Amino acid sequence: MKYLLVTHIPFQRDTRGGAVVDALWARDLIGLRDSVGSIRVVAPQLPAASALQTWGPTSFTMDETSGIVFRGFPSLARSASWKTLKMRSVLRDEVQRADVVHTSNLFPPYLSLYYAHRLAHRFHKKSIFVIAEDFHDMLEWEWVRPATGFKRWLRQQQLARLDRLVRQAASKASLTFMHTPASVDRYRLSAAKSIAIRQPGHEIDQVIESDALEERLASLSAGRPLELITACRHASLKGLDFLIRALHLVKRRKISVRLTLLGQGPETDSLRALARSLGLVNDVIFAGALPPGPELEQALRRADLFLMPHRTTDFGRAFFDAMAAGLPVVAFRTPASVDTVVDSSDGFLVPLDDVQALAEKLFFLASDVALLKKTSRQARIRALNNTRSEWFQMRAHWIREIVNSRDEASVPAPLQGAFDAT
Repeated sequence: MKYLLVTHIPFQRDTRGGAVVDALWARDLIGLRDSVGSIRVVAPQLPAASALQTWGPTSFTMDETSGIVFRGFPSLARSASWKTLKMRSVLRDEVQRADVVHTSNLFPPYLSLYYAHRLAHRFHKKSIFVIAEDFHDMLEWEWVRPATGFKRWLRQQQLARLDRLVRQAASKASLTFMHTPASVDRYRLSAAKSIAIRQPGHEIDQVIESDALEERLASLSAGRPLELITACRHASLKGLDFLIRALHLVKRRKISVRLTLLGQGPETDSLRALARSLGLVNDVIFAGALPPGPELEQALRRADLFLMPHRTTDFGRAFFDAMAAGLPVVAFRTPASVDTVVDSSDGFLVPLDDVQALAEKLFFLASDVALLKKTSRQARIRALNNTRSEWFQMRAHWIREIVNSRDEASVPAPLQGAFDAT
């Protein structure tokens, strides 16, 4: 199967010709390659001298032996007709040679990449469309909401256009994968064929061993401080200020508890100031950003409870990272968390934006060690049943069903419903 992936996520070439990409993105590409075979990636290629922005603190290099071949076109920092023409030439060449064309929801200034999806339809290629996140809600938060006046109106119009493009692409795709519960709610009626999927980042050997988990749980009964942790970008939509305020309320009840904030971002300084103003300098630890892998895994395993008071409907991959460490998840109740955390089983949900409810849940868990132990064990089981490779294999099965199907109008039996691997 000649698999083509078209993306707006940029890469660079190193001196040996390898493709340098964000490490989290590399992990997903490797998972896709392991499940469907070698793939070709068409993406913006940044000049070697420019900075490669990554989601996490690390990058990764794909060499020529990786089974993942990159072809670049000039990055579109701003509109330029010659760059668009070059991009279209590359896309036409790659789509013509592919058996299946994989595209996803795109962000400005790369909306012209939808050309690849239109070409796939024109050339009667099988097409996979991925709605990778609840971009609509995220852009409302971080792009539209901060603007004012005419700029806000203009961004609202651009977001509406992006929404229309996603609906059009989903309506024509052979199969649409929807990564988040919110995207299912928003786009399921627009898609010709769709299925909800998970995208955990861990493998089974990264899940905490049962003996190690039991050793940690045994120490809970010794009366040590309850260790809370979160790991995310420090941005307003993550709700970390709610978390610090809830901790303050818990501490007022003389409960021994500490919070570690992993990550960094535009809100880091204001979060530090908030902790100081509430007298929590020694109770809130700013540990910085850790690369995905053993260092992050070990940091999570030293905690007792993972907190993610996310205020948008985006899916948190960090939920499954926490469960792999045997940590129950406490989150605000949103469409994303309701579908990911099984309340009172492998985690706990509280009303959105409710500091008091969040504090009450933390107080309750600090007082009920038996429940905390039970949900910790269940979180581990959930992680064992939802690994990255298992979900990629399921995706690969559905992709092959579509590629091998002669009748575009019929949906193969495995595609008739979405399911969790638990």
